[in-house]
Amino acid sequence: MKTVVVPETPVERRLPAPVWWVVLSGTLLLVAFAGYTVWAGVWTATGVYLEDFRSYVATGAAVRAGMPLYEPGVSHLPTIGGTFKYTPFAAGVFVPLTVLPKLLLPLFAVLVNLFSLLAVVWVSLGQLGYARDHGRVAATAALAALALPMQPVLINFTTGQVNLVLLLLVVLDLTGRNRWWTGAGVGLAAGIKLTPAIFVVYLLVTRRFRAAGMAVATFGATVLAGFAVLPHDSAMFWSANLADPSRITGDNDAMSPQNQSIRGALARLLSVPDVPGRIWIPVAAVVALAALWIAVRAHRRNRELLALSVVGALMVLVTPWTWTHYWVWFIPFFVMAACGALRSRTWWPALLVVLAYLLLFPWKVGTGRADVPVVGLVILPENHSPLTLALAHALYVVLALVLLVLAALRPAWLDGGKETMAELTGRNSAEAEQLRRMRD
Repeated sequence: MKTVVVPETPVERRLPAPVWWVVLSGTLLLVAFAGYTVWAGVWTATGVYLEDFRSYVATGAAVRAGMPLYEPGVSHLPTIGGTFKYTPFAAGVFVPLTVLPKLLLPLFAVLVNLFSLLAVVWVSLGQLGYARDHGRVAATAALAALALPMQPVLINFTTGQVNLVLLLLVVLDLTGRNRWWTGAGVGLAAGIKLTPAIFVVYLLVTRRFRAAGMAVATFGATVLAGFAVLPHDSAMFWSANLADPSRITGDNDAMSPQNQSIRGALARLLSVPDVPGRIWIPVAAVVALAALWIAVRAHRRNRELLALSVVGALMVLVTPWTWTHYWVWFIPFFVMAACGALRSRTWWPALLVVLAYLLLFPWKVGTGRADVPVVGLVILPENHSPLTLALAHALYVVLALVLLVLAALRPAWLDGGKETMAELTGRNSAEAEQLRRMRD
């Protein structure tokens, strides 16, 4: 009779770790970062480098000076409309930036994003079952080096955005062991930028009520902290129409290719700048129900990283206005697909990964404001055929929907193998239990 050995701890996957590969992956990361410094120099010469990060610093300074943050025509911040776009709590988070030496601020912004990128890749590999060894270190360096030039990631570095930090907060929070503070990272991320609050819904539908409660409590604490420190600004922010996209963009025109949400895709498809809610909200609701079902199923099958990535993609799809740099949720999908291609016995998964990567690559497509290079097929300028423009301007939405379909129909293609380590251990345990019953 066949003997089944039940491991006491989950089996860990191993990645190749010859010396040459460790050195090569580290070199690749250094080359990618060196290339970024050249790119940053181009933006610095135009005067718009780290534009969003500078607005965070200015917001912190405004808080210290007692200046208003949310009053159009009165607030004078270096943002669209001159007003702050995030929560009052986020404004308080940015205050410490004002005490850093100005010469160190650009380096700080870049290093925070670089650390966040590396950490997301490292945690993602861990969720796929890979051991904490030299192979995982090398893979983290290589995949981060490849992810950095992807258009959404590159723009986060270039503008100094916070999306990579928020991504890391959610991934760290929900991929670890269930502890009493699980959910706090989601609440903190939502307290800074409201959109991660969708993960509370995910926690509820997966019946993790304690974590959902912790997320809500943490978010509530950020709101109270905002009222305690900035009562007038908090009243202004929370009494406003938070779903109004003009709060972020200055108008209701959703047709810009920069808007990579369902609302933006429908606006361009129908040629309706301010697409009515009765049109785009039902479509978003259908996508939301389908995505949550996919995420719940992935969670039940111990594919937690896939579940979180699906919810992250949903979050960005249903936001009324989605800048291209919101799509950092492509990173965990990229890690999963790359690992799946590595373990596949055929060549075509690798081909699909390469194709998707090339679609996300920052190809220069024109020159924009202040002679800034316009990069990314998704924002292709108007001097192309209507069909080419239609496909390009819906690129991230279509790619996200394809990923959702794959997550529903072929989840193993996106999580690094046919079975996760948890599934493998569970199957062995079930076989062992069956043998015990047969012997009894």
